[in-house]
Amino acid sequence: MRRMVSIFLFLTLFAGCREAGVQDFWRTHSIDYSDVDAAQDQFAIFAEKAVAAPEADALAAMDVLFDRLKEDEVAYYLYTDWVDDAFYHLLSPCRNAAVFAKAVERMVADGILSEGECAPYLQKAGWIQYNQEGAPATLPGVVPQGMRTVVLVLDLGCPSCREALTVLAGKPEWADCRHVAIGCGSGVRPDIPGWEYFFPDNATDIFDPHLTPVYFVVSPDGKVEIPYTLAL
Repeated sequence: MRRMVSIFLFLTLFAGCREAGVQDFWRTHSIDYSDVDAAQDQFAIFAEKAVAAPEADALAAMDVLFDRLKEDEVAYYLYTDWVDDAFYHLLSPCRNAAVFAKAVERMVADGILSEGECAPYLQKAGWIQYNQEGAPATLPGVVPQGMRTVVLVLDLGCPSCREALTVLAGKPEWADCRHVAIGCGSGVRPDIPGWEYFFPDNATDIFDPHLTPVYFVVSPDGKVEIPYTLAL
């Protein structure tokens, strides 16, 4: 009987800890950066918790974090870099449009960063909203044909982007797919066979040219099946 009571108490405490959730993370953790590596490791734990939590809790947690950061301008700049790396960077497992947009909203509202310093984050907050997994694909200038499509986004001034055209065209797993290449920027337009090429004027409104070459896969019903993935 005593063992059953102990187990019940443990489960109650465990449930209480889970209830506290990510929204309380920065109420119980310091933003001290005297040990930068330790602070960054702590932030990485927070980022993992944020993207695993219900969205409302994650957004609330970002508000708590930025409320704390407003107390220390140096910390503010340091942590905004980490926010960018964790929630925007293509290779981050924590890449998340809603959490990143919330952080950018606070950057703008808090007045710590200048308008010029906020501008790149605002642009990224716009870019990350497009072509999320499961969402309708945004393909400027491309007429859908109701078939599975591999979309490669390239910067016309990027030599490795041309290499990506050749590499992806030869992938057997995409052999039965439509191949669409969307070009950003200026430069010599490629003519590598196996691709339909589109060069819309508004490409950089939708795609981050700094991430190129990147590809994603669109299902026959026009939804993003595989999100942005580095092509090389």
